[in-house]
Amino acid sequence: MWFRKGSVIYSRSIIQRIRGTMDWIFIAFIVAGLVVSPIIAATNCPICGGGHPDLEVQVNDVRVLSVQWLASQQNIDGSWPSLNTMNAILGLQLADLSWLADQDDDTISLTTSRLEYELMTYLLPWRAECRAPVKDLTLSAGRLAQYMLALQSTCISTSDFYGVDLHRVMRRFLRESDSFSNFFAYSFGILSQCSSNVTISRKALRRLKDGDSRSDPCASQFALDPSGHSIDILSLQVMAMVCARNQAIELNIRRWDLVLDARVQCIISDQLDNGSFRNNTITTALAVQALTSAEADQGSWECVDAVQWLLTRQIDGDFGGVASTAQIIPFLNCNNFGSLRLEAVECPETAETAVPPTIQLTDETVTFDIQVKINDDVESYTVTTIEGENLYFGMIRLADSNSDFTFETSESAFGESLDGINGVFKDATASLYWTIRVGDLDTSAPKGIEGLQPSDGELYIFVLQDFSTK
Repeated sequence: MWFRKGSVIYSRSIIQRIRGTMDWIFIAFIVAGLVVSPIIAATNCPICGGGHPDLEVQVNDVRVLSVQWLASQQNIDGSWPSLNTMNAILGLQLADLSWLADQDDDTISLTTSRLEYELMTYLLPWRAECRAPVKDLTLSAGRLAQYMLALQSTCISTSDFYGVDLHRVMRRFLRESDSFSNFFAYSFGILSQCSSNVTISRKALRRLKDGDSRSDPCASQFALDPSGHSIDILSLQVMAMVCARNQAIELNIRRWDLVLDARVQCIISDQLDNGSFRNNTITTALAVQALTSAEADQGSWECVDAVQWLLTRQIDGDFGGVASTAQIIPFLNCNNFGSLRLEAVECPETAETAVPPTIQLTDETVTFDIQVKINDDVESYTVTTIEGENLYFGMIRLADSNSDFTFETSESAFGESLDGINGVFKDATASLYWTIRVGDLDTSAPKGIEGLQPSDGELYIFVLQDFSTK
């Protein structure tokens, strides 16, 4: 650690992050292209319980193609098409637990910052209203759950997401009977909790068990829908029940296993002779995930036929678009949407402590200016760094040489998050965050303090901005 006039500075520069100062609220990335890892290691995935070596090779080959295809669909701003950023990231991580960690630093920064940015655009206006009910959040409970699972899969905290405990928000959703339009979304809500081993209320678990009808475990509002939505819902319910089973047993919730087994049998009874479920790719993939998560007896359904049918539904790894592929590919790695509770996601490696080196006479240097703007008060500083160093190192050098400048950052899984400057701190409750401008107040920085490399004569302006009015 560095201690500078009461300012705690955690150093980590290996992964240059866009996160840091909330300047990613105004994302304006200028990235020429995204690098997809050319080699995806084979996994030890016993498809259909194992004993099918040829099928396992086929599945892994398709898994590699699908991961590469889905990653290649990422847009230049870090998003995926049709509001599927969180689904794509979650699918990729479940299909390859080291996918994100294996990417280059810029792709890691771009991907995780975009994920955070999208969620914060919903949270900031809501957080600005003190004690606002969750129904005022312009994000459905089901989509919030999907964002939470994606955050968990990328080692980003969901219990302290820029001052917001997302699990507490989800608990509020789960308490309200009208927060979820169906049990597909409700099951995702349960999964977002149990995947982090967060305690789920007895009432929420009983609601998951009871579903649409306490007397009929297979009942669904889409029961007569031939497209397969009823099987999709049952599959998510099964995954959620498997994930939360230990908690249900501890709370002595009656008939949990009986209902779980009944729903498994309901799914199995819908399998067609060609191995599919409703001749629907997504429905079949979700059914496979559910039945394998519940460890359904291999003799009671045709797992191999289902998998072989699924493999024929893709072209070069594409199962029919980003949304479909993201939901389907977890099974290619023997995972499901409840697997994060048990799987160890590989997080990017971090450096222990990075300290700016002493400037030597032979070093090429750059000199630039820093301004700190709090309301109408502006403080100006000049700092010299070694050419090629990032803004974060420049701030460390400035704090070391000028006692009037202090700052604090906190360490995240992916880099430094700026908490305060000169004793003034961000305030999530009041929607106050530090942002960066370059050159003038109208030009937002495209990256955070670890992703910016100052040039000679540049001006960086730190502004404490109120987002409650945005």
